[in-house]
Amino acid sequence: MGMMRLSKCLVSLLFLVALSGFSHGFVMSPRTLLNRFSQNSNYYLTTEEHWFDQTLDHYSPYDHRQFKQRYYEFLDYFQVPDGPIFLKICGESSCNGISNDYLGVLAKKFGAAVVSLEHRYYGKSSPFKSHTTENLKYLSSKQALFDLAVFRQWYQESLNLKRNKTGAENSWFVFGISYSGALSAWFRLKFPHLTCGSLASSGVVLAVYNYTDFDKQVGESAGPECKAVLQEITELVDRSLESNRKELKKQFGAAELEIDGDFLYFLADAAVIAFQYGNPDALCTPLVEAKKAGEDLVAVYAKYVKDFYVGTFGVSVETYNQNHLKNTAVNEGSSDRLWWFQVCTEVAYFQVAPSNDSVRSSKINTKYIAKVYSE
Repeated sequence: MGMMRLSKCLVSLLFLVALSGFSHGFVMSPRTLLNRFSQNSNYYLTTEEHWFDQTLDHYSPYDHRQFKQRYYEFLDYFQVPDGPIFLKICGESSCNGISNDYLGVLAKKFGAAVVSLEHRYYGKSSPFKSHTTENLKYLSSKQALFDLAVFRQWYQESLNLKRNKTGAENSWFVFGISYSGALSAWFRLKFPHLTCGSLASSGVVLAVYNYTDFDKQVGESAGPECKAVLQEITELVDRSLESNRKELKKQFGAAELEIDGDFLYFLADAAVIAFQYGNPDALCTPLVEAKKAGEDLVAVYAKYVKDFYVGTFGVSVETYNQNHLKNTAVNEGSSDRLWWFQVCTEVAYFQVAPSNDSVRSSKINTKYIAKVYSE
């Protein structure tokens, strides 16, 4: 019966992998969507915090420093003693609980326990009181993978102690989305003996330096008519920056973005969000109608940015400000600095403009990106 249940579980997970093959990509403020949904108390299965003593440097046999790493557990559906354990990997933002999503449905169906480990440095799991560049040297996906392995072993042993068993092994499955999806896939490859399977939903496993295909996908998703309007707006904005910089930025509610590249990245991401999270009509319908009516396209786009991207979606303009990224304080806003550090040192995914037919401004290039990281 145990093997039959496990086989059915694997089939269901493979089906979910097939369903989850659409692209998520990355935006500058990865925690925004999570924060917006998490304001709903029904969003979480649990928000009760637990703590685990984690090794700071898994690659040094001499460094024995540890830090407190936050995790969550949900056992309401767990079929003791041999139910599976679902390890949900938290990614590049504060992990405030175990979300009540498809994983809860699967846990109930298969009698699984659900545990979730916060990524090192993010949220309340920072090893240091300041995020100086020197202190960030232990922030990497490689260290994070070992965090997961050590936690998995510790948690399994804790269960065994509670049941007065020795050497018992439950079936472990790891789950992740986007960056944490990549961690899920890499974990399965690096530690195949610690898990029976991995669900890497939109897992970005291939690091790309000049990620021009990101902009190309935006244009394809927009369709010819909306794409053409977006390109026209980009051209108008580029020209206006040369003669009317301050008023233009004020029009978009982004006067604090003194660096033009920051401002243009902000406008580019505003368009991306409409397609990335399934709201193309919120962007394209008013723009196409404005084009047909001969209205001011920049004004219409500015309204969309302020009302939808900042207002409804909840993005903070500050996250695009390079001065904000220099802030080394450990707080909720630290996620931006931390993720940019990881992008710079490991995964890249630089969402730069293609050499031709670009939707975003051509000024969003590797020269601009390099300046962000050199500051």
